This record gives sequence, C-alpha cells and structure tokens, in this order.
Amino acid sequence: MAIVKMSKFSLFAFDSERENLLHELQKFGYVHFDSLDDKEDLLDEGLETVTIPESIGEVDEEISKVKYAIDLLSKYDERETGIKAMIKGKESLSFEELEGRAAKIDYLPVYNELRQLASELDRINVKIKDLESQINEYYHWKGLNYPINDLNSLRQVKVFMGIIPKKMKENFNKDSLDLNYTYIEAISEDKDNVYLFAMSLEDEAEAFNEILRNNSFSSIKLEGEKTPREEINTINNEISSLSVKSGEITAKIKELSKNLPDFEIMYEYLMNKKLRLMASENFLRTDKVNVISGYIPTDMEEEFENAVKKSLKDAYYLEIKEAEKDDPNVPVLLKNSKFTETFESLTSMYALPLYNEIDPTPLLAPFYLAFFGMMVGDAGYGIIMLIGTLIALRVANLSESQEKFIRFFHYLSYSTIAWGVIYGSYFGGIIPIKGLVDPANQYQELLVGSMVFGLIHLFFGLGIKGYMYIREKKYFDALCDVGFWYMAVAGGIVFLLTIVTPMAAIVKTISLAVMVIGMVGIVLTAGRSAASVGGKLAGGLYELYGISGYVGDIVSYSRLMALGLSGGFIASSINMMIDMLFSKGILGIIIGIVVFLVGQLFNIFLSLLGAYVHTLRLTYVEFFGKFYEGGGRNFKLFRNKTKYINLK
Repeated sequence: MAIVKMSKFSLFAFDSERENLLHELQKFGYVHFDSLDDKEDLLDEGLETVTIPESIGEVDEEISKVKYAIDLLSKYDERETGIKAMIKGKESLSFEELEGRAAKIDYLPVYNELRQLASELDRINVKIKDLESQINEYYHWKGLNYPINDLNSLRQVKVFMGIIPKKMKENFNKDSLDLNYTYIEAISEDKDNVYLFAMSLEDEAEAFNEILRNNSFSSIKLEGEKTPREEINTINNEISSLSVKSGEITAKIKELSKNLPDFEIMYEYLMNKKLRLMASENFLRTDKVNVISGYIPTDMEEEFENAVKKSLKDAYYLEIKEAEKDDPNVPVLLKNSKFTETFESLTSMYALPLYNEIDPTPLLAPFYLAFFGMMVGDAGYGIIMLIGTLIALRVANLSESQEKFIRFFHYLSYSTIAWGVIYGSYFGGIIPIKGLVDPANQYQELLVGSMVFGLIHLFFGLGIKGYMYIREKKYFDALCDVGFWYMAVAGGIVFLLTIVTPMAAIVKTISLAVMVIGMVGIVLTAGRSAASVGGKLAGGLYELYGISGYVGDIVSYSRLMALGLSGGFIASSINMMIDMLFSKGILGIIIGIVVFLVGQLFNIFLSLLGAYVHTLRLTYVEFFGKFYEGGGRNFKLFRNKTKYINLK
C-alpha cells in the first residue's frame, strides 16, 4: 500500500468523436489529463490548441439559472438540518444514475416561474421600503392636526415647517418673545431636534425668518392632502395590502421548494458537463485529429482501454507505457489500508510525495496515534470519542470524506483510552482507578520517556532516508548522510549517559569512539558536493554544527508530557470545584453537574485541539524533516467535486 503505480497514455482520436470520448472517460473517472499547450515540439509541428467549445457558454448560462433557483429555494427548504441531516446524509448516485435523473428533469418552467415570482416580490419589497420611508417623513408631524394640502394653499400667511437643534430651543423661544403676529407650535421633539410649525403674517414673516436663520433652522416640505396622522394610516393600509400579496407570493415560492432536489441534481450534472468541455483545453489538434495525453493507474489500463474503445470503436490510436519513475510531472494517487487512509489528509496538508518517493502515511500513522493519545491521556475522554464516533459511523449516512474524518478520531480514541488507563486518569481522576504511571508525581520519568519516544521517532525518520538511498543503490550516500549521523548522535547520547550514570568503562570508550567516527565522517563527507577541498570541509563543519538541532528536536518531544499534564490538571481543577459545590446542598449539586459537563466538554475540546496541532508539529518538523521532500502533483479525477450528492 503506497503510491499508486501510474501509466502514461497518448491517444489520437478524431475531433468529431471528442464528445463521446470525454463522456466515456468521465464515467471511468480515473483519468488525469496532461496539458499539451506548452509542448513546443508539438506546436512547431503545426498542431494547434483545441479551443473550448462555444457550448460552454450555454452550459454556464444553465448553471447560472440552476444556481439562482437553488439559492432562492434554499431559503424555504423544509428538509432536515443539523444532526438529522447528517444521519440521513446525501443521496448516493453513480455517474450513470446522475445522468439518467438529469435527463428526466425539465427545470426551465419552474425556473421561469421563480424568476417571475421573485421579480414581483422584489418590486413589492421595494415599494414597502419606499412607503416606510414616507412614514418616517410624517412620523414627527403626527401632532399637526391640519391637512397638509390646506397649509400649502394659504395666501395671507406664510407657513414655516422644519427643525431646529434642541440646544437652540431656549434661545429661539427668547428671540420669539417680541413677535405679535406669528403662531409657533413645537409639534414633537427627539433627542437632537425640535420639530416646529409656525404661521406668520406677511408683515412679520421676514423678521421671523431671520430669527429662524439665527437658530439654525432647517426647512422641511411635506407632501400630501390629509393630516400627517391620516397620511400615515393610509400608508399603513397600503403596506398591509402589499404584505398580504408578499405572503401569497412567498407561499408560492415555498411550494416550489419541493423542486429543490431536482435543481441540485441538475447542478451536479451540469458541473460535470462543464468539466468535460473544459478538458478540451489540454488537447492539441490537427484539422481532424485530437492529440490527447495523460495518466491512468496502471492496474486500470484494461478498463481505460475498454472506455476508449466503447466511444471510438476502432478509429483511434492508443499507446500506454509505464510512467517514468523520476518524472516530476507524474501525478500522485495514494492507496492505503482502511486504517492508514484516514491519515492521508495529514500527508496532503503538508505535501503529497513525489512519484519516486515513498508514501509517508503508513509510517507516520502509528506514531501519530501514539503521540495523540499520550497528549490527551484521559480514558474518560477517549471513551466519549469512541462512543461518539461509533454512533456516527453506524447511524449516519456519511460521505467518503466525512467517514474518513470520523474514523480518524475513532482510531485515535483507542490510543487515548490506553494512555488514560496507563495514567489512571478518568475525567481528571473522578473515578479512582490507579494507573501504571502517576503523571503528577512521576513527571521526571514521564519527561525522560517522552524524549526516548522522540529519539525513536527521529531515528526512524532517519532510517527511512537510509532505506530510500539503499533502494536507489546509493550506498555511499546512505553511509554519509545516515550512517554517520546515527553514529554521532547515538554515540554522543550513550557517552553523555556514561557521565551521569555508572556504566562499564568499555561502554564509555566504545560510545566515544563511535561518536568521534561519526563526527569525523560528517565533516569529511557532508560537503562532498562542493568543488574545492576547502568548500568540502566548510560544508562538513556546517553540517556537523547541525547536530545541535537534534538536541532541540529531542527536547521538543517534551510536549508529549506537557500537554498530557496540562489537560489532566485542568480536569482535576474542575473536579475540585465540583467537590466544593456538592457540599453546598441541592443547589450546589445542580450547579456542580452543570459545571462538570461544561468544564469537561471544554477541556475535551482544548485537549483534542492541542493534541491534534502539536502532533502535527512533531510530524511535519521533526519527523518529515529527516527524510521527506514532498511536492508531488495531485492526481485529478475526471469528476467534479460534488456539493449536493455523493457521486460513486
């Protein structure tokens, strides 16, 4: 189980048969097309890049219509959500079933009706907002009991309506005391303004207007025939009528939401159809023939040939050969056991391996499992993970990615339980069962153990590098870049131990000799790629200085102990709080139960998150740093990533 062996194919087919060919290859799925538009040797021979068919525009338009309907109808979708939706899961269809379902769906009549209803609903909503803004204009003038139209038609007096800042009110009242032929009324106030209505005879209007200007008056002009209150009532009646219409239209749209599953099927079908059309941009062509190149899994050659033959009959030329091992353009597809494949996401997050590398997933999985459990280190938390993941796997209809994610934590739960039993930790010690190790009192032994695990992890990674050299028959490189490092680091560790721990003199002598040989070997060979002797020695000395990095790497594994202790101490603190609350009677017991549930759930979240991140760190930096290069290209299945269904 490792990197899937690839074969490269070259295919010559008539341009007229391209659509049939791509259709059959999409059913097959496991095709990764190689882009030929940068192959200058082929372009120099007169071949041209295949242009994407104009029909792509029609497909994009259809996708736009379907997406519009999905976005609109999703607001009124009455299907289950949350846990119920997860349990039910997405519908699973084969590619043939998807096409069959899509062929029976006539979505345009529903789409057109939705467009019409949505347009009418938008028009009503705009009208309602416009009416509401009119109400806001009248709102502060509700106390004005004069018809607006009558006020605008007065001839003998001049009417003033507007606002002055509230801070100017006292000054305005003082300035207005000497007016004899002006009627002033404060209709309403808010926190900032006073809403004024005034009538003044022509002889005094100019003087009053000057007072208003001096007090920052802003004029307001109201439109209408009735009093402001009557206008508001009329508008509210119109809004109510429009709201009824809006409700009727919304009910019709809600009724059409039963068509949402059909639109989702059409979306998935059209996205795959678009992918087929877009694939053409990878091809080259003559007047009548397409030149196609790409990669397929070697163990699927026969299925691939059958798909080509089914679509093209005998009018084609196909050549398949084993992909070159050292070609960096060969796409990478991983294939592992059911246990190991759940850890593939960790490898992908860092970088896929090159085609000529080894898949590090099976190698990192056991260490990740052990380190994660050690960092959480509570059997109670592990049991919760175990029960939760078992229920999800047994009850819920999960997609492939969801199932892998749940199984990932399912496997981690066993390690968490095992380390919890070793530590004797059950929800932070709420269940008094003695473990093999007491972290609170034996932290020094635990620290040493963590560093021993780290040393094993590092040496294992270094050993993988040696294996890769030996596999490629680079025995001298294996000795220089791996063997001497083993000798220098292992010899140095044993030599240091002989200083602090009584051991036979021969052990000290041998370890010193091994360390010195390793260091001398590093100095003499690590810079062997340099041109000059001085450059070789300088490179070797620089590499030897890197031995200090091993010290930092080994110390980094102390987090295995630290995270386990921190999670345990937090859980113990929560339990101490509960003991104090339980001693306070019934109310204390009730509050204590709540504190226990909330506190322990929060600590579970922190512990799992911390363990996930820090184990990743140990994997990516310390472990991968010893042997893994990465940078491989992902094998792209000739299928669109689905959103609403599971495509088998």
